[in-house]
Amino acid sequence: MKRLLAALWRAISSRALLPLVLGFFLLAYIVIAFFTDEALITLIALTGKNFLLAGVLALIPLNCLCRIVLEARRGLARRRALKNAQPLPDPALYDESVELSSAAPAGDLEQRLTDAGYRTWKNGELLSAWRGVSLWPVRLLFLAGLLCLFGGILISVTSRQVSRQPMIEGVPFQAPSGQGGFIQRIVLRNADGPILLKELLMEVSGSEQGGSFRTFGVYPPALFGGAFVYPRYLGIALTYRFTAPDLPAGFQDNGVFPIYPPGREAQLPLGGAPYKVHLTLAKSQDGSDPYMTGSMEFVAKVVKGNDQLFTGTVKGGGELVRDGIKLAIIDARRMVVTDFVVDYGVLSIWLAGFLFTLGACLWLPVRLFLPRREMVFSWEGGGVLARSRAEGSARRHTGVFHEVLDVIAAEHA
Repeated sequence: MKRLLAALWRAISSRALLPLVLGFFLLAYIVIAFFTDEALITLIALTGKNFLLAGVLALIPLNCLCRIVLEARRGLARRRALKNAQPLPDPALYDESVELSSAAPAGDLEQRLTDAGYRTWKNGELLSAWRGVSLWPVRLLFLAGLLCLFGGILISVTSRQVSRQPMIEGVPFQAPSGQGGFIQRIVLRNADGPILLKELLMEVSGSEQGGSFRTFGVYPPALFGGAFVYPRYLGIALTYRFTAPDLPAGFQDNGVFPIYPPGREAQLPLGGAPYKVHLTLAKSQDGSDPYMTGSMEFVAKVVKGNDQLFTGTVKGGGELVRDGIKLAIIDARRMVVTDFVVDYGVLSIWLAGFLFTLGACLWLPVRLFLPRREMVFSWEGGGVLARSRAEGSARRHTGVFHEVLDVIAAEHA
């Protein structure tokens, strides 16, 4: 039983497990790509619904957790070895291990190491020397980042819930949780940032009369009512009325239409009328964006059967009348199709990004300017056990280590 558990531990904590699992999902992606154009979306959906695939993905955060435990144990073992740990830890924790015959510690070894820039510690038959800063905490940061990243991906894939709703300027803002407010206005404006050319904002107040304001943008997504708010697509919300000589009662309705940017076309529902109205948002003559300015004019194409009757323009709040047919755009407002996403894995993924950034900022200067170098000598049973490791400047450190070994060997001879 112990052998089985030990083998299982070695497998779960192996560094090879992460690339193996990623390779498995890459192979699955390639296979799915032969059958669909949306291979990634399909793979995510399958992983979220299939217990076996989710279990394979869960191996990555489990592996990261086990590697954190191993790295912590190794780091603590090396720290203990520097100051009176007996016996010395596993040679696998070091880059080089040497055993020599030696009756007692050489008297000037400590001074030699000090002159070489090492801090030393001596306690009876143990002599240790070190310099620089250990990257052990940074490795823990990277492993913790991997744990948060793939743990967040696992949570997102298996528990993500999305509710999509149109958010219209001047109407209540209603989240799926039941919390809400009032959308005072939707703003699209030019951005000064280096990446986004335009900035979209939804200004929401506590009530129609005003009160406390909250602004929702594209990025970073805001958390509201337990869900992240992601504005997705722009469009126009219309209230319209259509009448014709053979349709005296007329037809009035409202809806949201994806006719932004200008030139995109949508068809207005007219019930069972024999007419069709194709509507597009017209480009402004001065070159401005009609969604940004709020001054909207529409191009309407009226069709009956297979015959196109006429084409004309109508402004928001205006009418288009031709041959007894009238199309009135009673109201036109900005609209944003918005996703409300319940996905707490995002928080873990953001934390992973922070840990990776912090680890990278610490790793580079330490690795370049303060690399950790350690050596430990322990005299026992008429011989000396020597251990050495370096996280940088390995050639220089190895030279010092071998010089000390030569001194020990010469004195014994």
